[in-house]
Amino acid sequence: MFMPIAWRGAIGAMLMLIAAAGTPAQAQPTLGGDVSLLLATARSQHPDIAIAALERDMAAARASAADSLTDPTFRVEFNDNTRSSGLFPDQLGSRKYMLEQSFPLGGKRDLRRNIADADTADAQARQDQIANELAARIKAVQAQRYLAQAGLRILGDQRSLLDRTVEAADRAYAQGRGGQEGALNSRLLRNRLETEIVRLQGDIRQLDARLNGLLGRDSGAMLQPPLGLAPLPKPERLQFENLMAEALDRNPQFRQLVARGSGADARRRLADADWVPDVSLGVGTIEQDLGVRAYEAYVTLNIPLRGGLRDAKKSEAIAEQSAVRVRRQAIELELASNLREALAGLEAQQRIEGLSSGGILSQARAALTAQLRAYEQGSSGFADLVQAQSRLREVELDGIRAQAEQRRLLAEIERLVGGDL
Repeated sequence: MFMPIAWRGAIGAMLMLIAAAGTPAQAQPTLGGDVSLLLATARSQHPDIAIAALERDMAAARASAADSLTDPTFRVEFNDNTRSSGLFPDQLGSRKYMLEQSFPLGGKRDLRRNIADADTADAQARQDQIANELAARIKAVQAQRYLAQAGLRILGDQRSLLDRTVEAADRAYAQGRGGQEGALNSRLLRNRLETEIVRLQGDIRQLDARLNGLLGRDSGAMLQPPLGLAPLPKPERLQFENLMAEALDRNPQFRQLVARGSGADARRRLADADWVPDVSLGVGTIEQDLGVRAYEAYVTLNIPLRGGLRDAKKSEAIAEQSAVRVRRQAIELELASNLREALAGLEAQQRIEGLSSGGILSQARAALTAQLRAYEQGSSGFADLVQAQSRLREVELDGIRAQAEQRRLLAEIERLVGGDL
C-alpha cells in the first residue's frame, strides 16, 4: 500500500513538531550572577559540608543517650537440688528470680552528657568552619571573575578604538600622509590586544571551572557572568576592636577550641567522680513447690580500687585542657594579626580606587579622544596615541583591580570573623 506524497510530507512535518515539542529547551544558567545564591548552592550541594553535617548528626545522636542508664540484669538461681545420678537433677528445690539495676553516683550521668554535648558542639563548629572557608573561597573567586569580565569589557572598548586607529593609519598611508610603519604598528598593537583578550577568556573559563568545583557541580556547567560586586560595610562596621570581639565569639575554629576545652574539663571531673562507688539495687522472689516462699532485696556497691586507671584519665584530661588553652592563645594572636593585615589592605585598596575613579579617569578618556582625533587628522603621531590608550587602560584596570581586591579582603575578614558582615 502506497501513501500519497502529500500525506507523507504532512505526517513528517507533524513528527518533527512532536519531536521539537518533546525536547526540552536548553536550560539557561541561573548561577554565577549573585554571590548569595552561589553560597546557598554550595551549602546545599558541597560534599564536604554534607559529610560534616552527618558527623554532627552522629555526635548529636550519641549525646541524646549519653546519660542513659545501663540495661538491668535478670538472674535465675536453682538451689537445694537433689540428684542421684546423671547430669540433670532428679528434683528441683527452690528457685530464685532477681532483677538488678545499676545507678551511677557522683553526677557521672550529667558529666557524660556534658562530654557528649561538647563533642556535638565541636562537630557543629567543624561544620561551620568548612562552610566558612568555602564561603571565603567562593567570594574570592567571584571577585576574580568580576575582574576578568570587567577587564574583557575594557579590552573590548580598546579594540574598538584600535579598529578606528587601523582605519586611520590605512587612510593616512593611502593618502600619502603616513608611512607603512604606522599601519603595521597599529595592526601589531591590535594583535597584541587580541592576545590579551584570548588570555582573559581562558582565565574566565578556568575561574568558572574552579567555582563549579566549589559549588559541588560539574566543572563544565554554565555560569552567568557576575552581576556586580556586593557593597562594602559601613566604615564603623570595620573597626578592629569590634571585629576582634566578634571573631572571638563567632569564629568556628575558636568555637571548636571552646567546645574541646569544655569536654576536657568534663572528662577531668568525671575522672574525679569515678572514685565515688556506683550502687546497684536488686529485688527478687524465692519460689518453692510452685509457690512464692519469700521476697528479698539487696544493695551492691563497686569498690574503686584501680587508682592508676583513674589517675591516667585525669592526667590526660588536664593535659588536654592545657593544650586547648595554649592553642586558644595562639589562635587569638593569629586572628588579631590577620585581621589587622586585612583591614590595612582594605583601606589601601579603597584609597587606590578613589585615586583611579576620580578626575584622573575622565582626564585619561579626554586625552585619548583628543589623541585619536589628532591622529586621524594627521597632526599627532602613532606613539602618542598608543601612550594615551595605555594610560586609559591602566587607570580603568587599576580601579577595577582595587574593587575586586577589596571584595577579596572583605571575604578574608568575614572568614576570620566567622560570618557575613
